[in-house]
Amino acid sequence: MQRFEVGKLYSCSEYFLLLFPDKDTAEAADRAAEAAADAAVAAAYWTRELARKLGKPVSYCNPLTPLLVLSVNEKYVEVLAGDKKGWIINQGWLEIKEISCT
Repeated sequence: MQRFEVGKLYSCSEYFLLLFPDKDTAEAADRAAEAAADAAVAAAYWTRELARKLGKPVSYCNPLTPLLVLSVNEKYVEVLAGDKKGWIINQGWLEIKEISCT
């Protein structure tokens, strides 16, 4: 599992990341489905399906969207992704990398 530091920037170059409105919703979605979205169609489908099942809005961000880490709680990471704020599920296979600003 990727280690994140609060205040650092990261990006995921290969996958659309689902953004959950809170950590509890991310945990519920993590248990409900393995949402490995590697295309916009799959991400759009899962945002609708999980929002319907969980009763809360779920969105996603595009690959290479900078992710500013706001907080870390075990495998759930609160991020600011462009103009969206939400929680991602930290899956090791996502290959999220730190952005170097030097």
